[in-house]
Amino acid sequence: MSYPDAALDLGALFLSEASRRVQRDRTVSLNGIVYDTDAALVGEKVTLRFDLQAPPGRSIEVWHQGQRLAEATPLDAYANCFVRRARPSRNLEPDTPALQSKPGLALRALRQHHEREDG
Repeated sequence: MSYPDAALDLGALFLSEASRRVQRDRTVSLNGIVYDTDAALVGEKVTLRFDLQAPPGRSIEVWHQGQRLAEATPLDAYANCFVRRARPSRNLEPDTPALQSKPGLALRALRQHHEREDG
C-alpha cells in the first residue's frame, strides 16, 4: 500500500474551480461576491479555485495558464475607487517614428531663383 507524499496538500485536491475574465477594474465575481485581483491580469481569463464549504468572503486562489499567481481577496470598494489606472490617450501615436523629411527647396527660394533668371 502506498501513501500520498507528506508534502501533498490534500485540501487543494477538493477545491472547486470556475473560469472568469478579469474586468478592467481588476475584479472578478464569484457567487455574488466581487474579488480584487492583480492588475496585470486585466482582460485575461483566469481559473478561480475555492472551497465551497468556506464562509463567504474568504480569499480564493487565482490561477492563470496552469500556474497559481495570487490570492484574490473580497473587494474593498472604497479602496478600489482610488486605484490609479492607465487611461487611454486621446492622441494617436504610431508604433514607428515618423520619417524625417529632408529639407527641400522652399517656394520663396524658388520664386527668387526664377526672378533672377528672368531679370
